[in-house]
Amino acid sequence: MQTLQISDQAANQLKELATKKHISTSVLIEQLIKNENEEKKPTLLTDLIKDLPTINAFKGDPVEIQRKMRDEWD
Repeated sequence: MQTLQISDQAANQLKELATKKHISTSVLIEQLIKNENEEKKPTLLTDLIKDLPTINAFKGDPVEIQRKMRDEWD
């Protein structure tokens, strides 16, 4: 076991956060360190697009959709 010297403000924030999570401050610090050390996988734009909902208005051939939209004005 080691003792850390931190500011009173940081200690109060640590205690409040631990209380909200219903854990001890030492467990909270361990969790924060573990989360910081975990390898962070980069998020690709293509991965985000896969999760988007399908919009029926954009189904089909984009060129054909544009032609139909232009023909509406004739």
